[in-house]
Amino acid sequence: MTVYEHRASITAVAGSVGSATLNIGGGLCRQVLIRSTTASTVFRADLTDSNAIIRRHYAFHTGEINDMGLSFPMVGNYTINVTNASPNDTFTVVVAVQE
Repeated sequence: MTVYEHRASITAVAGSVGSATLNIGGGLCRQVLIRSTTASTVFRADLTDSNAIIRRHYAFHTGEINDMGLSFPMVGNYTINVTNASPNDTFTVVVAVQE
């Protein structure tokens, strides 16, 4: 079993920021982790495919989103968007895909 992990450190400006994965040849998404540096930061996030279709949408969370146990197919490039961040913060992003 091979696991591809997209890892990034991104900083929100005006409450928003995004990070794009490399091209994923095909696999199953197993985890989406988005963690702010400050535990009290409130934000929303989504995972969008290369056709601009939102595949996962996360409502307001404080500090961290750790969506584990996923099993949906992924092919192509994906973008993790953090929005409505208050205050602006730096986020660690991990998307794990089992190939």
